[in-house]
Amino acid sequence: SGPFMSVGSAFTLDMTARIGSILPPRQALLSLSRLLLIPPPEVRGARQRELLRELGTELIGMAPRVTSDEAIAAAHAQLVATFQTGRTKTFEWRKAQLEAMRRLAVERAPEMTAAVVADLGRPKLEAVIGEVSVNVAEIDHILKHLSTWMKRESVGTPLLQQPARSEVIREPKGVVLVISPWNFPLNLSMGGMMAAIAAGNCVLLKPSEVASHSEKVLAELLPQYLDNDAIKVVVGGVEESTALLKLRWDHILYTGNGAVARVVARAAAENLTPCTLELGGKSPTVILPGANIPVAVKRILAGKFMNAGQICIAPDYVLVHKDIEAAVIQEIQKTIKVWYGDDASTSTSFGRIINERHFSRVKSLVDSANGQVVVQAGTPDQTTKFMPPTVVRAPAADSPLMKEEIFGPILPMCAVGSVDEVVQYINAGDKPLALYIFGPEAAADEIIARTSSGGACINDTLFHFANPDLPFGGIGESGMGRYHGKWGFDEFSHIRGLMYRATWVDLPQRYPPYTDANLAIFQRVMVGPLLPDGMKRALTAIGGVAAAGVATLAFRSRL
Repeated sequence: SGPFMSVGSAFTLDMTARIGSILPPRQALLSLSRLLLIPPPEVRGARQRELLRELGTELIGMAPRVTSDEAIAAAHAQLVATFQTGRTKTFEWRKAQLEAMRRLAVERAPEMTAAVVADLGRPKLEAVIGEVSVNVAEIDHILKHLSTWMKRESVGTPLLQQPARSEVIREPKGVVLVISPWNFPLNLSMGGMMAAIAAGNCVLLKPSEVASHSEKVLAELLPQYLDNDAIKVVVGGVEESTALLKLRWDHILYTGNGAVARVVARAAAENLTPCTLELGGKSPTVILPGANIPVAVKRILAGKFMNAGQICIAPDYVLVHKDIEAAVIQEIQKTIKVWYGDDASTSTSFGRIINERHFSRVKSLVDSANGQVVVQAGTPDQTTKFMPPTVVRAPAADSPLMKEEIFGPILPMCAVGSVDEVVQYINAGDKPLALYIFGPEAAADEIIARTSSGGACINDTLFHFANPDLPFGGIGESGMGRYHGKWGFDEFSHIRGLMYRATWVDLPQRYPPYTDANLAIFQRVMVGPLLPDGMKRALTAIGGVAAAGVATLAFRSRL
């Protein structure tokens, strides 16, 4: 993403995404290289137009528009009109939509699961648990607490503002755009939608066209269950996304990579639209002395190889203490053998890479790692998009494997000698979306205190994501904002402060003409001291004598 952003053009980003999704990997790489070798700024526009003309036939012929600008504008206008009626603000509407989403997930689970398997080659268990069941659990949690979340919240009122009462209300922001990714095409689409709906918003979902089967299922099923005037789905690719971002939204949730997130954020800034950006990065996994190595290895590998590593919070690399490195490697080799045998391509418990372009990218990370491949359960196969579970020991620190988010079933391992070294390594990179630490909790707490990450899980991986009482979100390069449970309800709500003041008291000191005496009163009330020190001591002494007298009388009465 760095070279793309140095060009500084949304046009280049759009072209890059389009070329990479249409052309074969080698040809896409050539076209992309030519984009990045554009001359100085004053001739970039002409050079870009020239390249567009060269590629025009392929791009226009192979990537037709799916949804027109007019249809997108009409959908947006309908959502705005619906929100203005106020019906989405009611508890009854929110509850009905969430219950309908639950029925959809339960009744149409076979179709939804089949779509995910077709897109990603996911094992059925992963598809059901990771895409359907987790959403049902989240909906149940929201329905259980929604009425409480919607209640007004009483807060304190300072002395100077009395007599009065103060409250906080949470009201919907309006019309929300949800742009979801391909790696968890159902989970992350419906997860964002349910948070926005719980907060009382109208929603437009733009699912990823890369996971085409899941996109189709969402576009066909959601309108059958939900309020079509308040919730809409737009399908398509880069041009549809570009058209959507030209419109004014009240909140945007984007899940994906940092390069496109910058495009989304720039478009949102034109209308001062708040954004929730769920990105990714290189989430570290630390194994310390004292860790339960067999359990740690299983939990790390489970987090890494689920969905063939295509998870934003997957363990990206391992920092293992040098004293236990050999034991960890031995346990990894044994575990992968038990789980997948010698060739994971024959296993029904291992998924596939989404497409050939991403397959080529992931394979190149291994080829250029300059490390020791300690285990690789099978041979990469571009035709079936099978990338085997692979563990690389001591890759070059400057290799793409250690610099880029992997997003595939490749696990690099680096030996470290101390907690200080762990902290230094983590802090040298961007702040990650997740941090995993295996070992004693005291040592884990030290690492947590000295680093920063979107979230963290001690002695496991991924599980913090599924707890609806925990916020899920990134920091810095790994994103901004948070959702899940009450956190999502708040994220998509405008939190509004209210004060109700009485009229039976109306102090004249607040009104002109202003005087020094009035100023002195305000300073005492607002800054202090309200009472001089001598008066405070006197009142304290009087209070002490009075208390002693009351105690004496009480004692005598008992006698």
